[in-house]
Parts: sequence; structure tokens; C-alpha cells
Amino acid sequence: MPTHIQIGDITPRLQYIADGVQTSFIFPFPIFENDDLKVYLNDTLQSLGFTVLGAGSSAGGNIVFDVAPTSSVVVTLARKIAIKRTTDFQESGEFRSKVINDEMDYLTASLQQVADDQTRSVQMSVTEPADVDVLLPSPQASRSLTWNDTATGFVNGPTNDEVTNAQLHATNALNSENAAQASENNAETSEAAAANSAVLAQTAAASNMYATNESKSADFSVLSTDDGKQFLIDTSAGTVTVTLPDGSTAADGFRIALAKTSADNNAVLVNRSGTDTINGGTSWQFSVAHGQSVIALDTTPAPDVWFAAGVGLVAPIGVAEIQDNAKPYDIAFVAGFDDLMDAEGVAVQTYGELVVPRTLTITGEAGYLDVASAGQSVRLDVEKNGVSIYATVPEFVATSNALSAGVLSTTSFAGGDRLTFKITQTGTTALGQGARFTLKSILA
Repeated sequence: MPTHIQIGDITPRLQYIADGVQTSFIFPFPIFENDDLKVYLNDTLQSLGFTVLGAGSSAGGNIVFDVAPTSSVVVTLARKIAIKRTTDFQESGEFRSKVINDEMDYLTASLQQVADDQTRSVQMSVTEPADVDVLLPSPQASRSLTWNDTATGFVNGPTNDEVTNAQLHATNALNSENAAQASENNAETSEAAAANSAVLAQTAAASNMYATNESKSADFSVLSTDDGKQFLIDTSAGTVTVTLPDGSTAADGFRIALAKTSADNNAVLVNRSGTDTINGGTSWQFSVAHGQSVIALDTTPAPDVWFAAGVGLVAPIGVAEIQDNAKPYDIAFVAGFDDLMDAEGVAVQTYGELVVPRTLTITGEAGYLDVASAGQSVRLDVEKNGVSIYATVPEFVATSNALSAGVLSTTSFAGGDRLTFKITQTGTTALGQGARFTLKSILA
């Protein structure tokens, strides 16, 4: 019958999840003294409110809390002993087996404790090369720890702010990409809807919305007997002029449809007869490829009034058909702001680069400087593939917050061209802070 603790192959640490009712918790590993058992509720070491039972037993024991731990609290029981010699053997002294066994049990328990601590520490795989140096560099405040270029040791890496800024820039770039993709998807949806509308219009025309269809490819006059007719007009050879009948010769509510069958941008020009008006004027036209228009007569006023309205397209509107003020594509940059967008001094450096996604025409710029410079102006530049697009660069004149426009020497950008924004000069006695710059452009 053994008279000493037997240390089995067991981890000297165990955890429970409290249910708010249970007060007694078993620990299956032996302890030498009550103080060898450390009790934690979540991360807090406990010293009162419980009783330890079973010290000196090879099978372990249990603790009993005075009050059941709160539900969901993690209860951790761990053997923590001082790693030390407990016995000193004297030369030629008595050699008793119990003393030897107790010493060996204590050493084994110490090794189990170290092994458990090691399993929860950072360590390398046994298959990694032995020449990898895992000695940490000297601590530097707010810097991350990273592997060196050869993956053979650790070095101090970028600061927390630098990592945060990189993440912010990456997020902004992803948001911009997603917004661009959404815009492209919306454009494609609009194109499909326009095409579908035109198909419906053609289908309706073919199913007796109009009495008859008549093809034209040269100038012609509409007769007072053409009420309810649709004219299919080919403008591929050039503008086709359509002359309406005099309102006095046609019935009130007289209507016709004009539909372009060609994909060009040549116009269908509609002229009045006599003193009639068309949408308040003497003529009306449309030139959109595959465009369609309905023209109706109102004889109530004098002179007679023709109303013209477009009703659909069988092909999407292209950029060429849109007015310049309806197709802006402005590009914004900032300089002289910290990661919280608080203004700080500008510096001579590159502040932004991008790849132009589609054909653009640069028309000018706008800008504002939060804190004006002193001593000399703050100058800005934009480069196309590494070459300035300005004959005279824009600048914030010293003591001024307003931007003085530059003189453009290059205005055209194609998809794939690189566009770079930089500060080329700062103030002297005061650098200037918080520059906001927008490059004005339109889709070409």
C-alpha cells in the first residue's frame, strides 16, 4: 500500500462552465497542500469563499463554493506549486524510500505544470529549421512584431497608426471599387430597360398601335390623310427633313409616329407648315440612334399647335448623345490631413495615384486650403503617366485659402492612363494645412 502521492499522466488544470446551481467541482489531479490549488472565476484568482478537499490524495479531490458561481462563469482549477527542492539528502545519511518518492512526485508535478504552461505558449513546430531565431527585438512603443525578409527572425514592424491607415486606405479603395461597379451595373440596367422599352414600342406599333408603317430615307411631307401612320426613317445617308401638314387641313387629334431605324446620330428634322407651332417653336428634331417620337395636333388654339414627345429607344443612349453638363466625372484628392482628417502641414510629396478607368476630358480644377501658407504659395500638380498636364500649375497663393487655376496643356485621358496628384511646393514660414483638390472632367 503506497504511503505517498502517486502522480499519474494527467494535466494539472481543468475548467468548468458554471450553471448557477452547482457548488462542488472535482479536480482529478493530486495536490500536496490546499494552497497548491489555484481557483479562478473567469480571469480573477479567488482566495476566499470556497473549501478545498482532498489534499494529499492521489485521486485528487474537490472544492466546494460557499455560494454557487454565477451561470456562464468559467471556473478554472489549476495546480500551481513552487518549483523547488523540498528535500536535501545528506552524505552517508538515511536513505528512505518515502522521502525519495515524495521528492520524485514533487518533481513530476513540477514538470506537468511546466508542460501545461508550454502548451498555452507561443512555440514553433518541431518541423521548423533550427536556425530560426525566435529572440524578440527590443520593445518599441506602438510598433507591431513581424518576421524579417528572410523569415529567420523577428523585427519591429510598422506602427499601429501605419497599420490602421493602410487598412483605412484599403477599405476606401474597396468602397470606391464597389461604388464604381454599382454605377456600372446601374448603367447596364438602364441600357437594358431602354432597349426593352423600345422593343415594346415596336411591338405595339406592329400590333396596330399605328394604322400602317411606311419607310422613308429622304426628305418627305406628311399628308393630312396620314393620321395614325408610323414612318420608319433611315438617316444613315444624312439628316431627313419631315414637313408637317398645315393644321387647318388636318383633324383635331391627328397624330403620327417617327421612328429612326438606323444606328447613326443624324437628325430627323420636323418642320411646320404655315404659322403652326411645334412645342412652341417652328421646328423640332431628334438625333438619338433608333429614337422614336409621337407628334399630335391640337387645333383648339390659334395658330394650331403640334406637340412632339419621345417615347422610347431600342438602343442605349451613348456618351456622345449626353450633354457635357450631364456627364461629369470629377476626381478628388486631399493632402495635409492626418488619419482622423484633422488638418496638418502639407509636404512636397505624392498624395494620390489612380488608374483612369475610362476615356476622360479634363476641364479644370477646384480647391480649398484650410490654413493658408505664408512665405510662398502652395503649388499642386497632376501628372499623366509621369508628365505634368499643366503648362502653369494651380496654386494656393500665400495667405490665401482659394485656389488659383492652372493652365492645362493636356486634357485627354484614355482608360488605363495613370493619374498622379502631388504637392510640389509648400509655404516657408507657414507650410499651409489641409489641401482639398478636385480635378474637373467629363466622360468623353
